Amino acid sequence: MSKLESLPEVLDRLDEASHLGYRLLIYLTRSCLGRGLIKDIIAHVTRTRIRPSILLVYREREDDTTVMILRELKDLDVKISEKIYDDAGELLGTTWDALIMDINYQMRPNDLGMLVEIVRGGGPIIMVGPSIRDLDKWLTDFHMKCVTPPFGDKLVKRFEKRMFSKTIGRPGVIYIDPDEGVTFGELPEPPPPKSISEPYGELFPREIYRLCITNEQILVLKLVEHLVSKRRWALVLKANRGRGKSAALGLIVAALIGEKKTMKRFKDILITSPEPDNVKVLFEYASKGLDRLDIDYDLLERNGLPIELRTRFVRVFYKRPMPALNANASIAIVDEAAGIPVPILLGFKKRFLRAIYSSTIHGYEGAGRGFLIRFLGRLKRDFKHDLIEFEMLEPIRYSYGDPIESWLYDILLLDSEPANLEDWELRLRPEDCEYVEFDRDELFSSREDLLRQLIGLYVLTHYRNRPNDVALLANAPHHSIRAIVSPSGKILSALHLCLEGFLDDELLEIIETLPKGHMIPSVIARYYPHLKGFGRLKGIRIVRIAVHPSLWNKGFGSYALQKLCEEARRNKLDWVGAGFGASPQLLKFWFKNDFQPLAIGPMRNKVSGEFSVIVVKALTEKTKRFVEEIGREFRLRLINGLSDPYFNMDLETAWLLLSKAPGSYKARPYFRGSQRMRLESYLREYVTYEGASDSIKCLVEAHFLTSERKRLGLSEKAEKLLIAKTLQGRQWDQVARLLKDRPENLISLMRETVVKLADYYL
Repeated sequence: MSKLESLPEVLDRLDEASHLGYRLLIYLTRSCLGRGLIKDIIAHVTRTRIRPSILLVYREREDDTTVMILRELKDLDVKISEKIYDDAGELLGTTWDALIMDINYQMRPNDLGMLVEIVRGGGPIIMVGPSIRDLDKWLTDFHMKCVTPPFGDKLVKRFEKRMFSKTIGRPGVIYIDPDEGVTFGELPEPPPPKSISEPYGELFPREIYRLCITNEQILVLKLVEHLVSKRRWALVLKANRGRGKSAALGLIVAALIGEKKTMKRFKDILITSPEPDNVKVLFEYASKGLDRLDIDYDLLERNGLPIELRTRFVRVFYKRPMPALNANASIAIVDEAAGIPVPILLGFKKRFLRAIYSSTIHGYEGAGRGFLIRFLGRLKRDFKHDLIEFEMLEPIRYSYGDPIESWLYDILLLDSEPANLEDWELRLRPEDCEYVEFDRDELFSSREDLLRQLIGLYVLTHYRNRPNDVALLANAPHHSIRAIVSPSGKILSALHLCLEGFLDDELLEIIETLPKGHMIPSVIARYYPHLKGFGRLKGIRIVRIAVHPSLWNKGFGSYALQKLCEEARRNKLDWVGAGFGASPQLLKFWFKNDFQPLAIGPMRNKVSGEFSVIVVKALTEKTKRFVEEIGREFRLRLINGLSDPYFNMDLETAWLLLSKAPGSYKARPYFRGSQRMRLESYLREYVTYEGASDSIKCLVEAHFLTSERKRLGLSEKAEKLLIAKTLQGRQWDQVARLLKDRPENLISLMRETVVKLADYYL
């Protein structure tokens, strides 16, 4: 194939796509480099666009393929912006006329999801990578992170094979391989014409309405006009990526500030989202609106990101989700709500009488449906007629029906959904269904229906799922899938699993430096170095467990765990474990299934506000001994940490974590100096609690270090009192609020409890 044979038709397709407002994906195999194709395509863009913005993304500038791309582009009279994949997140919210991606040494699905969406209609997305014949030789940094010793380096590129099968010949895609020729995918039918026909509202300034570029943005502003006079209301905005909802939120902020009637009512406007990057566009459009209204404002930034906008009368400020729960504001605007755990969203619902919840339904994060299923139902029950839902459908950057959006959603499985269940399937018991292991070769090549059900379940159950997780599930040699399947073949519950442990002495020595993998053994080695021998044991970690939302609380999750543990025993494994953000609901689920807590992270998750917890179920006697000893170390660390890193851990979580204590061990209190004598003074009522608190703490530590079987039986309220007052050091009035009792009653209960502890442990 000569360059001249294919290039005219490629450029014709580019012109046609530009006329329709569609993007075009041009995949060039590595052997195309040096033939001038990239140069001629970009030169065509520079001739047909005014001051076009061109972006080149690569792993490292020194990569041989990147060097060849830059050599082709060097003589062009246009500025080429460059970015490394590790900084791809900084490009969110930007728009480009053309994108060149060197995927020879790096192609993370997450990056693909972010970058493809920043190209405007008519623009080419040029991907330079291996040919379909060279897939087995293709090795990126992401591929190398999918393997970990001792499970070998045999990486089966199921994700990439599926991607190529859904790319070559697809509408809007041109695949060019000098050795095989060119494959053109046809362009779809022309899109419906774009026009602004929606009349403006009557309350907000017309200058704000003139900044809207779709009818749906105008409709959103009019919906807020309808709601603002109410005392209590909620607006839910739903959209796929690139529909202009963040811009609409920014215009809403400007409108609330610019209209005198609403300015007095909304003096403090809270903005929250999982990450500060998420609200750049919101602040940008709020600023644009205020500029149009000629209103002075100050924009404050931190680390180059906007966090506060102040006018003479109104303050607009950003906080992360957890701190935002305690903020004072007359309205809360929650952007990317699907990336925030439902318990925190429920906190916003309770805390703020007026709120706007904006959510990407199918984005590169792979999150959104759980938000709709879990949170929206509660919102509807509570707000009834004062709740409005609105879905934005029209893309901003490109035309409706863009073929590359369809391609991206398909290869990244962004719009996957769980199965629709019939009435008879809703009445199934777990025992009526089959526990199966899926063949990943078959799943990713020929069972698209099951694959979409599976990923749809994960998206529903976990608030943060990303395309990288799908590729890891497909490719990693030590990962696998189990599922509970109905008699009709539908997935009702799913497990994403990975093997961990199996480490020899040499690998144990370098466990901290191993690539991703072995999460549970490496955490145990980090916090309990003398017990790192746990890594020699053979285990399986549950990466994800998901149950169909129509079957929640019907035993399917517990049944899946039971069947997994039976299988693990048959396969001579030593343990089954998991890691997750600790909440009372989740802890109760895992503890009910006989899993024991072994470690807890020292820092809260920035988004969920939860501490990460490791739990393990021992399947062999040797593992049980490890779990008992590690469990004691875990409780010792948590007991002492409750006055420092875990001082504000919620009481229910702390109590649950300390309540699980396997084995048969009775601890003795360790007194120093005059501590025991002061404890006796407290028991004789010579001194108050405060005068003997350090002595009492010695008794409380012994109680919670003791295993369940040997522990003194106390009421839940008494144990929570010991945790909140003695271990966390809370004030009496704080403890009274937590336990819903009067301080004087709790002071009395404390003395009664300490008398019992002294009788039992001394």
